[in-house]
Amino acid sequence: MTRPQRPDIPARLAARPVDPRRGLPIPYVNEHDDGSVNFALINGGRVLECVRDRLCGLCGQRQEFLVAFVGGPGGFHQRMFTDPPGHVECARAALDLCPYLGLERHQRRGLTELTAAPGFADMEKAQPVILAVTWAYDVALIGEPPALMFLPAAWMSATRFDYADGRLVETGPEPLRHPPT
Repeated sequence: MTRPQRPDIPARLAARPVDPRRGLPIPYVNEHDDGSVNFALINGGRVLECVRDRLCGLCGQRQEFLVAFVGGPGGFHQRMFTDPPGHVECARAALDLCPYLGLERHQRRGLTELTAAPGFADMEKAQPVILAVTWAYDVALIGEPPALMFLPAAWMSATRFDYADGRLVETGPEPLRHPPT
């Protein structure tokens, strides 16, 4: 089976520094003040810059009208995320480029229950993965100890991705409302 060809990387994301070992653009929030890169841990200072200046967490450039969040069903239905939103095209590219998201068996290294955001110690990979688009979000400190959370406005659209043959593939739209139980 041939590996699917990577889509073109959006210019904003392609302008980011590239990790020499992986050959991937380094997301803005994964670059740390000492110059190090950790794909499993986000830089809190950069996250605050994203909030203050409405920056994309992936490319670090100013957000447009629409923003995208990527996560599992829990975050989608509760509209609560620990990672800042990105441009829609940056988030779509991350689904293909990020080994953790794109490959079913890939696990994050360096992330433990001690380094996970409070309340997010479940280290299992979320399935399915949902890319959800909205126009606005709030932020709040939630939990004890408090963690900065992104709280998206009502979803405008959502796309579901599932793993097939070990790779993440788009499987269609995700209903915007949680079905009644």
